[in-house]
Amino acid sequence: MLEDIKNACQIMSDGGVILYPTDTIWGLGCDATNMEAVHKIYTIKQRVDNKAMLV
Repeated sequence: MLEDIKNACQIMSDGGVILYPTDTIWGLGCDATNMEAVHKIYTIKQRVDNKAMLV
């Protein structure tokens, strides 16, 4: 499991998006300070840019 966490951190550091389980649904995650990564999540979710996203 530690290796999975390291891989997820590396993916986010590289500007990628990860999929992770929560207690009820799956979540998408990225480096919130990387606007290109944030835009990837908006694209994946097919959301307009002016709609808020949880951080």
